[in-house]
Amino acid sequence: MNILIVRSFGSKIDATSYNVQEIGLAKAWVRAGHQADVVLYGGRDNDRTVLMPVDDTGVVRYDENLLGDDAYAPEGNIDRGDPDRFISVYYLSGVSILKNGFFFSLKELSKNYDFIQVHEYDQITSWLYYTDKKLRDKVIIYHGPYYHEFNKGYNLKCKVFDNTFLRLKSAPMTTCYTKSEPAAEFLRSKGFKNVYPVGVGLDTDAWDDIAEAGDTDASVKIVGTEFGNALMKADSVIRTSLVTEPDSTPKVEDIPAAANNRSSHRFFTYIYVGKIEPRRNSMFLADIANRLLRAHDDVRFIIVGDGDIEYKGRFLAKIRKWIDAGRIIYASKASQEEMSVIYKMADCMLFPTIYDIYGMVLAEAIYFGLPVITSNNGGAGMLYEDGKDAIVLEDMTLDTWVEAAEKMHDDVNLRNKIRVALLDKKQMLSWDNVVRQMLKTWPKK
Repeated sequence: MNILIVRSFGSKIDATSYNVQEIGLAKAWVRAGHQADVVLYGGRDNDRTVLMPVDDTGVVRYDENLLGDDAYAPEGNIDRGDPDRFISVYYLSGVSILKNGFFFSLKELSKNYDFIQVHEYDQITSWLYYTDKKLRDKVIIYHGPYYHEFNKGYNLKCKVFDNTFLRLKSAPMTTCYTKSEPAAEFLRSKGFKNVYPVGVGLDTDAWDDIAEAGDTDASVKIVGTEFGNALMKADSVIRTSLVTEPDSTPKVEDIPAAANNRSSHRFFTYIYVGKIEPRRNSMFLADIANRLLRAHDDVRFIIVGDGDIEYKGRFLAKIRKWIDAGRIIYASKASQEEMSVIYKMADCMLFPTIYDIYGMVLAEAIYFGLPVITSNNGGAGMLYEDGKDAIVLEDMTLDTWVEAAEKMHDDVNLRNKIRVALLDKKQMLSWDNVVRQMLKTWPKK
């Protein structure tokens, strides 16, 4: 079957960016023996097509405004006789209204496909397609958000949408796939009958490529970066406080060996990766860090994330003394190569988010075999079993989180048990697994 995956949002995105979900899903469909292509918002630019090989990291770009079969014109190493090993990415011209993408040529393009997968039930383009009498039998919804009292803006948007568009016209029998069980319950509450949680895939190929390059090669790439500089500064402060030799300052060549092995440093390292914002409970994270760092001389934190200037400023002020002491290493961003080093340095990830559609860092932690303490958000419910392969907390009090973090710190057997359990979880991370789940309930044409 031929599937057209439509990213319904009115914002531009680079198809080659890390873990673009529509691209990962389309490639998995091709590996499963079907053809899938992707529509991305192109703004006011002319329609254009990009071919992306399924089994390669290279991208072939076209200057011509090509759509359909003509897009398979040979260029570089493309074999015209085997187009199914590629996906077509259509950047379609359109307009964006309140973050809703409207595509001028989408309806004509969709005639060439057996199924059209749209994203989010409340995107207006999605609604136009899943309620269209001529199209609705071949429309699939893939949905992520869900109701949470913290998510006031989205809750209000859905209330307005439900009382206008969905009230005007609905399609309760549309097949819906969701990124989590809370998202599935959310759609069922809207009247959708055929709803199945399938999760989200992770672009493991990108991490595999870094691993194949070798740990030393990857760790060298942190030299001169924001994180690399913060690490060197922190180590300099720590060494100065521990020894009196004049040449105690770390050198660039010390970074690869120190960063590649959890046991090569004296610290038990907690990490947080994600945005610094109220939704991610960042001030609460700072409180946890303060308690643990005061209680344990062998604890260090690595925090990677950016956010609103004012809020981030307050967050950094709260942990400034620990940054200055070399006990917290902070960077606003890190490349994938740097993140592979950070994950390997870590002993435990803390993820106390209030609300999260999925939380891709949780999947990344599984990939690296990293024990996690997380709130019960959308992704946690799909990925983990509390007590078996993670600690999943419903209680969001400081004492509960500090107690769980100290348990992970003190109990090496618990950490090893979790790492062993995570080995079996890696196979569920791929987009291929998401496609397998979808095929179990995919509608018959």
